[in-house]
Amino acid sequence: MKFLKVLILIAAVVLSASDGVCGGINVTNTSVGTRDSGTGTAPINFDISWNNSWRSTDPGAPAPNNWDAAWVFVKFRKNGGNWAHASLTDTGHTVPSGASLDVGLVDTSASFNISTNPGVGVFIYRSADGVGTFTKTGFSLNWKYTQDGVGVNDTIDIRVFAIEMVYVPTGAFFAGDNATSYASFQQGCSDTDPWYIGSESALTTGTQAGSGTGVGETNSEYRYVSWAQAGEDATGAVFTIPAVFPKGYQKFYMMKGEISQSQWVSFFNTLTTTQKSTRDTTGLKGSDSLTSRNNVSWISGDATLPDQGGGATYGSVAMNYLSWADLAAYLDWAGLRPMSELEFEKAGRGPYRAVSGEYAWGSTSITGATSVNNAGMPNEAPGAAANCVYLNSAGVQGPMRVGAMAAGDATRVAAGAGYYGAMDLSGNLWERLVSVGRAEGRAFNGAKHGNGILSSSGQADVTTWPGSDTVGAGYRGGDWSLSGPYVRLSSRIRATRTYAPGSSMDGGRGVRSAP
Repeated sequence: MKFLKVLILIAAVVLSASDGVCGGINVTNTSVGTRDSGTGTAPINFDISWNNSWRSTDPGAPAPNNWDAAWVFVKFRKNGGNWAHASLTDTGHTVPSGASLDVGLVDTSASFNISTNPGVGVFIYRSADGVGTFTKTGFSLNWKYTQDGVGVNDTIDIRVFAIEMVYVPTGAFFAGDNATSYASFQQGCSDTDPWYIGSESALTTGTQAGSGTGVGETNSEYRYVSWAQAGEDATGAVFTIPAVFPKGYQKFYMMKGEISQSQWVSFFNTLTTTQKSTRDTTGLKGSDSLTSRNNVSWISGDATLPDQGGGATYGSVAMNYLSWADLAAYLDWAGLRPMSELEFEKAGRGPYRAVSGEYAWGSTSITGATSVNNAGMPNEAPGAAANCVYLNSAGVQGPMRVGAMAAGDATRVAAGAGYYGAMDLSGNLWERLVSVGRAEGRAFNGAKHGNGILSSSGQADVTTWPGSDTVGAGYRGGDWSLSGPYVRLSSRIRATRTYAPGSSMDGGRGVRSAP
């Protein structure tokens, strides 16, 4: 099985689904089975399918031990009340032949406990190597309904959500691109070799000159390079990145694409009126009309994606105008977590040595989309061959459909794909993530995930994540409005930038430490 062929089969749309077709994943035939009053459990039944799935465990493949997966979680409401998150057990799930299922806990460093550390979702993926459409019927998730305050006779509505993810296996990698990009990581003041991340152990930066030996170098020297953002540590600062900070060495899952507008609306419409008021992004864009390719509209009730003609709702287009607080709320709600800037580089580069000035697809070759075909449609694509949406994308005044650059049998470079299959890491929208360049960011604990529940005002409430003031968070990857140097994989020009409001350039995606 050829990796590039498999990688590009990721292609078209990478969205979530809820009780039907909402992009890449179809979740159908959802129901709640008989509630067992003795065990306090009930099965949540559904079928699932998505196109362009793959799994490769061939040790000789360019990207061995890699696959895509669906992160599946459940929301319910009791007697027509507010939507809540379903607590899942760690066993008792029904998995059809040909599929694998792993339960994701709130805290992946602790043991399962239905009260304090329940399952908040599951990963579903192929159990054997293969590529193409993944379709399975007869899944059941074991829901501990009594834990969630549900009785045997309560009326229950459910929504089953699924988000496409890529698996990033455990392994060493390099962060930095030989001091070519803005403030990229380097080993010493006279040694521009990148950082070598060979474990999840704590690492300490220093003021060393460095003693690089070229491509074969694997010594652990870490010198911090600053872009002098407000509050950022200075170049050469000495600090420790704790063991619990996710450095990208340990296995994790990453969303294939940035959060889409359909995904955002699905999230938004499960919130209370008060929570919606807090998370309303139409105030940031200043309109309920199509603006910078954002089509989300909300005045009251549920948010919508109005038809702009011929079925063009822009639901597949990446969601912009996201503040850090917006992104954190979405990830908490979905049982995911923010990514670190080291995980960002791992997902793009893989295990290879850095190419100076490279983009997320491992090359310095970049071609901007100059026009859009089928604008706002599920099959939106660049008008001519392109692998990125950035400043040279004349006529594309906003983000494009997630994964839009992938088509047919294109190579990884032509599709603009990260090493493990994540799309749009360079360009389209800024990736909001956690930086190592401030003490507040280094306090981030990668084992702590969202529990599916927001505060009454609509805020994420995971105490080890950077707060709503964005201190400790930052930006990587560039956006549709900026030139090539900003969208390079190792560019850190805004890695520690503090900017609370969202803009037409700001998006994001989530990750999850793998079980």
